Amino acid sequence: MSNIEWSYHAFQRNKKEYDVCGDSFFIGEFQQRLVCVVADGLGSGPNAHDSAERVTQAVSTYGATLSLQQLMHKCNDVLRMQRGAVASIMYIDFEQQTLQYCGVGNISCYFIHDNKVSYPKPHYGYLAGKRIEPFVETISFTVGDRCFLHSDGIEVNEITQLIDDTTWQALEHDDTEQYLTYKDDDLTYVMLNF
Repeated sequence: MSNIEWSYHAFQRNKKEYDVCGDSFFIGEFQQRLVCVVADGLGSGPNAHDSAERVTQAVSTYGATLSLQQLMHKCNDVLRMQRGAVASIMYIDFEQQTLQYCGVGNISCYFIHDNKVSYPKPHYGYLAGKRIEPFVETISFTVGDRCFLHSDGIEVNEITQLIDDTTWQALEHDDTEQYLTYKDDDLTYVMLNF
């Protein structure tokens, strides 16, 4: 691994009437890459939880060896005959200083670089074992860049606030009231700092 330091913060909450969260996330450091996934099982409750967990389990098992597009196909395959899920996966290569992004569905991803926010584009649809053609977007990054991923249980009130250090520090301490709106749904957000 490179000597670039990185850190993350994650927050997750299940929908009020359920004991389990229908969202899942995984962040793992493998020899040549950092892998991050946020998955949201369709609906809420145990079946949504199971689908989201199947995605993160596939990422933790195969994230070190498969290309990002192959990994998204693997996630799709493990959801055959299941409820289904949406997911965004990132590979971060510290040696090349590149971030690869692949998303299917409505997991939002914001990349903060040089005081600007960009939005990698996800593939429309969801993972359920049906044919998909996900595409991979590659972005160069530098030390000091950030990523913010979240499920559809959250809305960012003002996206440009993610540039501000004060906002970022508040979110790292789950002080979210003025920055995020929570819906009546499972919710997850993951913040990455490079």
